[in-house]
Amino acid sequence: RFVPDSASRALALETGQAHLATQNDIELVDVARLEAMPHLEVTTRGWEWGAPISWLEMNIRRAPFDDVRFRKAVMFALDREFIRDSIFFGLASTPTGPIHSSSPFYTADVPTYEHDPEKAKALLDEMGLAPNAGGVRAEIGLLGLPYGELWDRLSQYIRQALGEVGIAVTIETADVAGWGSRISNWETDMSTTFLTTLSDPALGVARSYITDNQRKGVLFTNTSGYSNPEVDRLFAMAASEANEETRRDLYHQVQRIVADEVALAWLVELQWPTIHSTKLKNVVRNGLGPNDNFAEAYFEE
Repeated sequence: RFVPDSASRALALETGQAHLATQNDIELVDVARLEAMPHLEVTTRGWEWGAPISWLEMNIRRAPFDDVRFRKAVMFALDREFIRDSIFFGLASTPTGPIHSSSPFYTADVPTYEHDPEKAKALLDEMGLAPNAGGVRAEIGLLGLPYGELWDRLSQYIRQALGEVGIAVTIETADVAGWGSRISNWETDMSTTFLTTLSDPALGVARSYITDNQRKGVLFTNTSGYSNPEVDRLFAMAASEANEETRRDLYHQVQRIVADEVALAWLVELQWPTIHSTKLKNVVRNGLGPNDNFAEAYFEE
């Protein structure tokens, strides 16, 4: 059975027609209600392998995104704690850069961007983007991720938050195929997305930042257009380095550079819920969680 909408999927869990839902099968607004039901269990364990991060991607090939001051202004304009608590309902944490906080290569010693609209306005003023009579400094498009109401609400919040500092955002929509085509062909101003960063930065992180992975027409590559030769060098060295301490230092350097340059506007580290019947046992055994093979899963009568 294909169940195309979240409300029907939630109902299937409530009535016992379905025994398992995961990732964004269920709108996060429903998770707490389902968790309170005695026949259902919720866990966020089992996504350690993927370490997913959601971000706002800016097309650095285009003005004004090619100016780091504009990208920093966007970060200061966004209240990422609000995004975490009110849009993702606490099923997330706030990232500081490209590497997930669960990674042994993570460091918090990077430039950070608290919610500060006045700093955002000052940076826009410094760029010469003065507000017009209507208070608008720049007009840009935002292609929202077409994966349900959660992502629609995220787009609406981004439009509101950036509008408060004079950046007028037009939300653009597409089906999944159209969204993928536009992002991969660099045909957007901004877009919302998320990506699994995987167990090692050489596998799931570097692909979004290294210059030679700008591959037009190919999704989940360096579609933002970010390029820094030093970052390329550090990623290459870390990928081939055998010593773990040396690798850790190299990745710490990468994080400081890309955070300072706001290569991407990191929004949340996702904590996907897995919701299952209490009778269904051994659903999550390791960091693969619901993506494992269910070889030891069973129903308890």
